[in-house]
Amino acid sequence: MLNRRQLRIKALEVVYAYDKSIEKNIDFQIKYFLKSNHNFFKLYITCFSLIKELYRKANELNLKNKKKYLNNENDISLEKFCSNTILRRIFNDDYLSQKIDDFKIDYWENHSELISSIWKEILESDFTSKYLNDTNISFENDKSYITNLYRKIIASNKKLYEFFEDNEISWINDLPLINSLVLSSLKNNNKNSNKIVLMKDIYKNKEDADFGVSLIKKVIENKESLEKEISNITLNWDNDRIAQIDLILLQMCLSEFLYFKSIPVKVSINEYLEIAKEYSSKKSNVFINGILDKLSKNLMKEGLLKKNKRGLQ
Repeated sequence: MLNRRQLRIKALEVVYAYDKSIEKNIDFQIKYFLKSNHNFFKLYITCFSLIKELYRKANELNLKNKKKYLNNENDISLEKFCSNTILRRIFNDDYLSQKIDDFKIDYWENHSELISSIWKEILESDFTSKYLNDTNISFENDKSYITNLYRKIIASNKKLYEFFEDNEISWINDLPLINSLVLSSLKNNNKNSNKIVLMKDIYKNKEDADFGVSLIKKVIENKESLEKEISNITLNWDNDRIAQIDLILLQMCLSEFLYFKSIPVKVSINEYLEIAKEYSSKKSNVFINGILDKLSKNLMKEGLLKKNKRGLQ
């Protein structure tokens, strides 16, 4: 699921695009934000469709090997790979198949060279060789293998990274979290269940579903007052001299101070400092921390920090 940090990052991208646009159309930016969230889920399903395609390829090769009159001594038996419990669940899962159809995910037929490249890397890996030659057959062994396969080969594959980058502009920012979610889905499989554990919603709850859109609207609709509040703290700085990303991060965090009663001030500050580390300069983190600290203290003195019980934790 999309967590709050990822929603904040997507909101940052939208507010930045709004500031740069000639036509200030907030509805257009909200639609882009929601589409980006939709594509987040599409990437998650795409990663599982890739695993499904690799399993299909393995079965195809295994069948060819069985039909050979004389097996080449270099041929590797794929019987254990094709019997992997987790892989079989993924391949046969009706929900996954339906989502692949819904999203019209049909990349792999046109990118057979990418599949072949990943498959070659799988076969040449030491942990695959060890798995295929291990006579111990168990659910935990199967699960350990497929999580290693995803973590060591799929998640770190440079060609696959480039493929994702070329297909959707938002996917590269989403990929680290998506890889974590796929690995979590693989690890959470239960021996006593016949179903693969899959994420079935983009958001954790309705509050999270509303959070990103609400944050974007609050920042854009209150830009003038937010900038004025920040200017009162940065008296020695013209707002035009503050890096645009830094200014937007300050506006977003200030919006959370003022308009999101259930989010504690410390949580908001920590979240935006972490985002600043990734999306702004090295010095920005210290600058933003100092401004947010002063803003929160001033708002507290003025009685403008109206947090509910949860927001005061």
